[in-house]
Amino acid sequence: MDTYAHAREKALLVLAVLLLLLFLNSCSHTEQGTDPALLYSPTYTKLATSPLSLQPNATGYGREYEVLGTEQFTTSNRGPAHGFSLGPAGSFPTESGDTWITGTHPGGQMYIDFYKTNPAELSLKPNGRYEVSYNYKVLEATREGFETIFYSQTGANRNDWVESSIYFNEPAGSTGRASFTATLKQYDDYQLLMNLISNGSIAVSDIQIKDLDSGLVVAHENGQNMVHTHSPMLNSEGAFSIVPSPSGYSLQTHGFARLWTNTQMVQIPSNTNIILDFDYKVLDNPKKEEQLGWFKVYSASKPHLQRSAIAIPGYQVQEGHYSGAVKTGADNDIYILEVAFNQEVKLQISNLQLSKQVTVAQSLDQHLSDARFPRLGNNFTTYGEWVAHDGSGSAQGPTPLISLFDLEKQLALSDIVTGLSSFYLFNDPALSKRLKAINPNIVLLPSAQTHTIGLAKDMRNIAYHPLLTAEQMYAQGISKDWFLTTSKGEVINDNEEWAQIPLNVSAFCPYNDKGQTFLQYWTEIILDQRLKDGTWEGVFLEEPITVGNWRIPGMFDKKRVDADYNRNMKKDETPLWITEMTAAATLTMMRNIREQVGWDEMILCGNEFNATLAPFANGAVMTNYNTAWFLDLDQNKFNESQWGKFLDSYARVENLYHAPAVIVLEGSPVYKDWILPNDKREATQSDMAFHRFALGTALLTDAFYEFALVDGRSAPFLFDEMLVDNQGWSTTDAANKGWLGKALGKREHLVLNKEEVYQQTKPIILGNRSTKYLKLYEGSNKTADSRQMLIEFDWNILTTCTESPTVSFAVNNDWMGNYDFASNLAGSSGSASYHTTVKGRGSVMYHLNVPRFGSVELSNLRISFADCGVYRRDFEHGIVLVNASNEEKTVSLNELKGGLNRSNIRRIRGRYDTQTNSGTPITGSLVLAPHDAIVLLAD
Repeated sequence: MDTYAHAREKALLVLAVLLLLLFLNSCSHTEQGTDPALLYSPTYTKLATSPLSLQPNATGYGREYEVLGTEQFTTSNRGPAHGFSLGPAGSFPTESGDTWITGTHPGGQMYIDFYKTNPAELSLKPNGRYEVSYNYKVLEATREGFETIFYSQTGANRNDWVESSIYFNEPAGSTGRASFTATLKQYDDYQLLMNLISNGSIAVSDIQIKDLDSGLVVAHENGQNMVHTHSPMLNSEGAFSIVPSPSGYSLQTHGFARLWTNTQMVQIPSNTNIILDFDYKVLDNPKKEEQLGWFKVYSASKPHLQRSAIAIPGYQVQEGHYSGAVKTGADNDIYILEVAFNQEVKLQISNLQLSKQVTVAQSLDQHLSDARFPRLGNNFTTYGEWVAHDGSGSAQGPTPLISLFDLEKQLALSDIVTGLSSFYLFNDPALSKRLKAINPNIVLLPSAQTHTIGLAKDMRNIAYHPLLTAEQMYAQGISKDWFLTTSKGEVINDNEEWAQIPLNVSAFCPYNDKGQTFLQYWTEIILDQRLKDGTWEGVFLEEPITVGNWRIPGMFDKKRVDADYNRNMKKDETPLWITEMTAAATLTMMRNIREQVGWDEMILCGNEFNATLAPFANGAVMTNYNTAWFLDLDQNKFNESQWGKFLDSYARVENLYHAPAVIVLEGSPVYKDWILPNDKREATQSDMAFHRFALGTALLTDAFYEFALVDGRSAPFLFDEMLVDNQGWSTTDAANKGWLGKALGKREHLVLNKEEVYQQTKPIILGNRSTKYLKLYEGSNKTADSRQMLIEFDWNILTTCTESPTVSFAVNNDWMGNYDFASNLAGSSGSASYHTTVKGRGSVMYHLNVPRFGSVELSNLRISFADCGVYRRDFEHGIVLVNASNEEKTVSLNELKGGLNRSNIRRIRGRYDTQTNSGTPITGSLVLAPHDAIVLLAD
């Protein structure tokens, strides 16, 4: 061998070695799991398959109510004579023969009245001349003196005062009779006020007011009048009186008034739901106030710390029953409950009751599994008061949207309500009591964040106090060290006004000052805020993901992701490691809850039908579930494959959930570019079409259904098909729930003229190499008429993918969308069966696609032409037909009758969609528009 050849061979050998080293070095960094420091132990596969270790005391939590006290306003005490009322610093004598009314300054603010006239009972004339006189004795000297004045709020606002008054500042023990005369100004809102200016105490008796124009005494107080009042359980102030009523006695307000608990008589426990119930009538509401009053709890030691409950509803209310509740603080303190009444209205209050909620063991029953069709559910994501007012911003208008009573009546038509705002947890836990009074079997699930914290500007740097809202309490306990940051220490997805910040859910999460990681803190919060007091039947987890958090930049397309989970200030996390770690974290969350409460609390998952999580859950909630069927959120681009994927995904998980198993489907209109309206109050014809298709699809399953006019902020809207009476008329009567009855079988796909055109039995494997897509099939419809191409296959995820693999398809070279596989995790598998409409002489092409990381196996591929896309399901009292294709379909009368030979087939008679639901019999074939459905009555 010559020297040149030897040198060339040596150079090639060196180059080969360098290339090999470069390749090995590259491979060693493609899998973050090769570094033991970055392993998540136990792995998601072990967490998904290992049996639960239930705690010995694992149990569900229910509730009962224990009465703390009742108020019928039958107590008799000395009280104001007609025309007078007691001020906040005043008190009546209790001893027989004592006629002196006492005023004692409590300290603090200046100018506190202890006795006054009641404008509702004594009207003082504008420009009138009056003489006032009374006996007095000074019990405790004052620095600033005592005064008696005629006071008009209108005049005070204009700095226009009555010149004459009584003022004196005498030593303790002084006695006498005071008097003055005064001419009022032109205002019609005068009252007499007897004020304590600063400190001190005084007693008065024999108060007389004389009209000098008529010479008549218009008011006289001798301190001996007996009145019905409230019991010592309560303290009170304001413009009210106790009056006879059909039920006995009632409190009647004439302006602002308030009642609050007497801490000597009523001890309010900490960390307890306290419920206030009473009946009320609206006597006068001239300004149409929405809120007639307010209920709150506050700290006796720090009165500025308070927590408010639901207001007393006033819109479209003449009489009603108020049931409100607040949770007291967790700190040991003296808590006071107060109800205050709006000064702009006149109310009559009776049958007042104060209760506390007591936790008892809960055992879930199976009534949801036996619910008749259509099954009604609701994903209600905001606070009822806000929805009643304007749909929480989605239904703005010149008047409130709906009365709160009507809103909750409609909510209670559902057998399950999910997504409840965390505001209910501490500020209105009585929602459960109110809805169960209408529907005793309703299941209520508050929502909970999982991997992300939502932070508004005013939620940052919240100082702890025991009466924060539940959301504030949760945010206050989140350590800033738990915020996921980049390798440069910058918080990911942060925004000053509103941010959704990913949290460090990994094993590298640091401890807070209580020695907790985020997952430990989260478990404690879920138990303490949502489960242990027994108010709710479980919890709805908003986003229990098994892929990387989409808020992390580059999560699905980068080789390295700048999300510093391991806190080493290096960009060394890979998408695959984040994906599997995230799945493990979610499984850990769910296992932690299950091991504490067993199977007597419901856990529903949002986001998707997830077979990995399903064995630990009772079901799922799919929000806006029908919008994914429309490509680019364009209502004219129906994606048949995504509709088919929905049914396949449902079938894959429906038997994996733990009983009682529940799936809630929330349909909604398809809004282009997700630009939502802010004034949506009624359903349009387009909405009704979207609803028909969404409801029809839901009826092919065993799910619970709603259709929101905008989103989870919308008030429930009762479409024609939801409640139908036995005469076939659409109604709003709850007695007609479940009018279709039981299902008579599973859904049936009407497939005719099936002709197989392609089969591939050999498994196809794709992924973890440079090629990320593979053509599966290309063909054409050689006929002049449109036909459906039916594609069927099995799939298996070989190695975890950072996103779900897809099968995409194009018709006439136009991309028409994807079929997304229902999982991305290694070991997952499933089957697909869906159709694509191909116009006459048109072409079709299918591709298998995998993300940058991960691999998949596709097998048993079969492709056929067929006339298909129409589905049906039979019920005791009717039929649902669904056209899930992109062409009009005609269903013959024989096909309508079906295998059960249904008879007397007819349309329901609707209240809104009177063209579709005309009430007419079906005597021939039926035409279904593309992506449409209809529910029919049948014997």
